[in-house]
Amino acid sequence: MTALRTALAAAGLGAAVWAAGAPAALAEERPAHPKAASFGFSVSPAAVRPGGAIDLTVTNCTRHEATAESAVFDRVVLGMPGELQSARTTVDTDARPGTEYEVRFTCGGQSGTATLDILSASASPTQTGSARPTASSTVLPTRGAQAGVGGTQSNGDTMLWAGAGLTTAAVTGAVLVAARRRTGRHR
Repeated sequence: MTALRTALAAAGLGAAVWAAGAPAALAEERPAHPKAASFGFSVSPAAVRPGGAIDLTVTNCTRHEATAESAVFDRVVLGMPGELQSARTTVDTDARPGTEYEVRFTCGGQSGTATLDILSASASPTQTGSARPTASSTVLPTRGAQAGVGGTQSNGDTMLWAGAGLTTAAVTGAVLVAARRRTGRHR
């Protein structure tokens, strides 16, 4: 009778632990900041003289062509959809020194802005890697890397549930074996 109670307790505990993880595993993934851009963007250098060249970069815009536009240069298509899209353009020679211009990046229906400073002819450009974003340019991860299975798994929930089930079965089996051995010695 003790082995049966132990086995039922272990099975109940395993089911409770497994059920406790179900809401988190089945929850719909939502971005942490719904109004923030889900892609990264940068202007390099962040400050340049009139007529100078700048590099415009967008990351994680995998389904659309990214674009950038500003009052000091024409609209630029940054490349084909992918993890990294980048282009180089020239700032207009008539851009006013000492002025900050907004650079608007778009990816599909989303957009974000960065600031580009125009320097006087005697100042040297700053070599910072990105401009000061006015929207979040950080992509927050929603899941860990799927490197253990080669990164090809599209839905890890099935693997998660299979692993939880196997773990529960293994723990229940171990408890049953331990309970059977213990009761066998006292007879």
